[in-house]
Amino acid sequence: MKFIEALYGSQYYELSTNGKDGMKGRVNGNLLLSAFLTLFILLVLMLLYCFSINFEQFFLEKFHNYFAYFSGKTTGKIVAIPIFALIYFIITKTVGSQENFIKNINKFMKHTDLEKQKANRIIIKTFMIIVFLIFILTFFEGF
Repeated sequence: MKFIEALYGSQYYELSTNGKDGMKGRVNGNLLLSAFLTLFILLVLMLLYCFSINFEQFFLEKFHNYFAYFSGKTTGKIVAIPIFALIYFIITKTVGSQENFIKNINKFMKHTDLEKQKANRIIIKTFMIIVFLIFILTFFEGF
């Protein structure tokens, strides 16, 4: 089972088994996928920051010029919200379109119940790996 299939299929399956409209799983799936991609972009930026001196200098110089007078919380909102919105818009027009959502849930529904239950594990495992790597890289420069 592919990650995208597990993501959209599990959202549809969970909502439809609870008696709710399963098509709302598309919005949930798009939001989750946007969050995954935003975290993945953050992970890549952190890797570049940790292992490239040129990127670190460029990054610090640009951020200081643009966000020197804002708090970290405000800077995070200013940077993260537009990036998340852009990623969400791209996903809704490509992978998360209505046609692709229907294709993915049809593939998902062909799997056995045991495989359907394992879909959430695939999603959680991927999320935990990304968050763990971000957590490790947060403390990497201190060593």
